[in-house]
Amino acid sequence: MSTHGEAEPRPVLSDYAGKLLWLARRVTPRDQRLLCDLYDHNVMTTHHLHRVHFPRAEARRARRRLHLLHQYGLITGFRPHGRLRAPVHWILAPLGAALVAEHRGLEPEELNFRQDRALARAHSGQLGHMVGLVECFALTTEAARVVPTAHLVRWETERDCARRWGRFIRPDAYMRWHQGTSELDAFWEYDTGTEPLTKVQRKMAGYARLARESGLPSIVLFALHSEAREEHLVARLATDRTPTVGVYMTTHARLRDQGPAEQVWHTDCAEQLTLVDIARRHHVPEPGDA
Repeated sequence: MSTHGEAEPRPVLSDYAGKLLWLARRVTPRDQRLLCDLYDHNVMTTHHLHRVHFPRAEARRARRRLHLLHQYGLITGFRPHGRLRAPVHWILAPLGAALVAEHRGLEPEELNFRQDRALARAHSGQLGHMVGLVECFALTTEAARVVPTAHLVRWETERDCARRWGRFIRPDAYMRWHQGTSELDAFWEYDTGTEPLTKVQRKMAGYARLARESGLPSIVLFALHSEAREEHLVARLATDRTPTVGVYMTTHARLRDQGPAEQVWHTDCAEQLTLVDIARRHHVPEPGDA
C-alpha cells in the first residue's frame, strides 16, 4: 500500500528493467532528442548541447540537466588531456543508447553502439574533427533560428551519408536548408588542415559521379581551417571545375564570427555568397515552373 505523495523508490543498479521504468517519468522529449544527437554526432560539448537544445539564456539550466542525465547513467563525460579549461565533452552511455534505440523503434544491437568505442573517442586523433563538425551543426542550427524564414530541415552525419552515398562519396555531413522559397541540399567537408590537398581534390570525382547518376548538382561546402588553406584549395580545384558540382568555401573563423547563413561563402571569385544565394544559383526548375 502506498501513501499519496510518497517518493518512488529508485531501483537497485542491477535492476535493468526497473531502471528503464524509473526513467520513464524522468526523461523528457528534449532529453530524448539530446540523447539521439549524442548518438548521431558521437561527441558533443556542454556548449554544443546548450546551444542546440536549450534557450540561449539557460546555460546554467543546461549544465544542471546534463549532470542529472549523467547521474541517471545515460551519458558520460570527459575533458581532453591537457585542456583543463575545456568544456566537458559528452558521449552516450549504454543505458542512453538503449533509450535511443527504443525512441527510434530499433533493437539495441541495430544501433551498433559499443561502449569501448565510445570511450575511446576521448583519446582519438579525430576528436578535433568530430568536435569541429558539431560546431558547424550548432552554428547552422542557431542561424536557422535567427534568419527570417530559414529552417534547417535535415542534418545527416557521416554515418548516415556513408549509408546513403558511400559508393560515390564519404562527406562529413549533409544538410537541407530551406529559406523563403529556396531550398539547398548540400554536403559538408570539414577540414582541419591535416589532410593533403591532393586527397581533398580526389574527392571531387566522386561528387561528379553522384551528380551524373542522380541528375542533380552536387553542392559541396568546405569549412577550412585557414585562409591560406582556402587559397591553396581554390588553386587546386581550378582545373576540376564542372557545372554539375558546385564548390563553396569558407573558414572556421568566418563561420564562427558571422554564421553560415551570411555572406561567408565563395568559389574562386571575390563575390561572397549566402546559403540562399547558393540555393538560387543551383535551382533546378520543377515541372510546370514558368
